[in-house]
Amino acid sequence: MTGWRFAVRDFINRQLENDEPFLAHTKMLSGKRIIVLMPDILPALMWLEIEIGTDGLVDDIVITDKKTEQSEGVLRIIVPKKYIVSRMRKVASDFLSPNENVSGRSSLFGQGLKIEGDVDDIQTVGDIVEGLVDRATRKYNDVKIFKDNLTKSTNWFFGDFIVRKKDFEQQSRTLNEITERLKNLEKELKAPR
Repeated sequence: MTGWRFAVRDFINRQLENDEPFLAHTKMLSGKRIIVLMPDILPALMWLEIEIGTDGLVDDIVITDKKTEQSEGVLRIIVPKKYIVSRMRKVASDFLSPNENVSGRSSLFGQGLKIEGDVDDIQTVGDIVEGLVDRATRKYNDVKIFKDNLTKSTNWFFGDFIVRKKDFEQQSRTLNEITERLKNLEKELKAPR
């Protein structure tokens, strides 16, 4: 389990180091401990404790089933199933509705996300979460645009190759008429004058 903690910490830190705006936000949370709880998602009540260092990077990550006391400098983020479901539905409806554009940002707090702690820290975490959701939505929108372009290109490309039964029958009749006319013309040319 220890190796997993370090791997996750290093992965998150690498992402933060490559993203200056997010690193600036996490620097605002330096010295804080963040507790993430997903009460109705995981089968057992588990706490994810994240400690942010003075450089804005994650110092430590611990998964525990022991309840921790609310104290100074601790942020609690509660992510209920309702929040996850509403975000997934929004992303899915945006993906499946090719004619509708994604509207502007919507508040994440009215959808079930709960953050407890200092007001400034809550705003910082809210900005980080909104940024992450925006990025995920942009990725899905990129996939949505790719899907729409692929559909249009496929329809355009194969539109000339796909022959409906009615079109085939019409072409067949036209070809038979031309063949019949050619035979008649050939007979007329062979006939003595």
